[in-house]
Amino acid sequence: MEAQEKIITGVCETHGEYESKAQEIMGRTFATGCPECEAEREAKQKADDEKRLRAARERRVEELAHGALIPKRFQGYGFDDYQPANDKAAKIKAACQRYAERFEDRLQMGGGLVLCGKPGTGKTHLACAIANHVMREFFRVPLFTSVTKMSRAVKATYTPKSDRTEAQVIRSFVEPDLLILDEVGAQRGTETELLLAQEIIDERYQEVRPTILISNLPESELGRYIGDRAIDRMYEGGGAILAFDWDSYRRSGQSRRFEQPDALDVPRREAGFLKGGK
Repeated sequence: MEAQEKIITGVCETHGEYESKAQEIMGRTFATGCPECEAEREAKQKADDEKRLRAARERRVEELAHGALIPKRFQGYGFDDYQPANDKAAKIKAACQRYAERFEDRLQMGGGLVLCGKPGTGKTHLACAIANHVMREFFRVPLFTSVTKMSRAVKATYTPKSDRTEAQVIRSFVEPDLLILDEVGAQRGTETELLLAQEIIDERYQEVRPTILISNLPESELGRYIGDRAIDRMYEGGGAILAFDWDSYRRSGQSRRFEQPDALDVPRREAGFLKGGK
């Protein structure tokens, strides 16, 4: 015989009287508690769970940031910190932000970015903003380095005291979800640096791992330094070259604030990407 449910009046020390559903089973009465207390307990449990989740996320982001080697100046920088100097800079900022927001697609499609052009125009800022976004939103592993540092790390394996092989060091640059390679073309580099950069770009391309190159060279000179094949690799999967061809804002004594010069036209090869395509 099923127990009969009935409605009784309960009294809560905090909220007063409330309706309670009660059942009598084997001579004992079981009744629901105060609904307001239960709602408060659930709300507290939810808040505690969210707090623990936020703490776990922050710990994970800190771990990723520690290994990402993002320059201290740009740690924590986001897209909101970048004030576009002109219309073209605003389009490039939007393109970089879309790249970061769709990064999970990038891991399926590939496609890199080449940020090239005049120094002091925000190339490193936007590259680091991408890295910071993919860490915080997707818990993806970025790595920021330069051609010189990458070459130095490989050369260090040639010493008898090295505890890593050349192949292991190269893998350490291939495996991150996102590699940001700075100073591409600085002092034109050595042949060894050029070959190393080409090898890592090619291996990352084969494994569909996005790469961002940063260079103060104009687009017309990039191919002569890094090689046309490497440039072609960056285009695969909907990548793009974004030319920062306006004057440096640092020379005017500004840092995060920019002047507003006349709008600049977007080169044809960039136009599709800047309009919102992947």
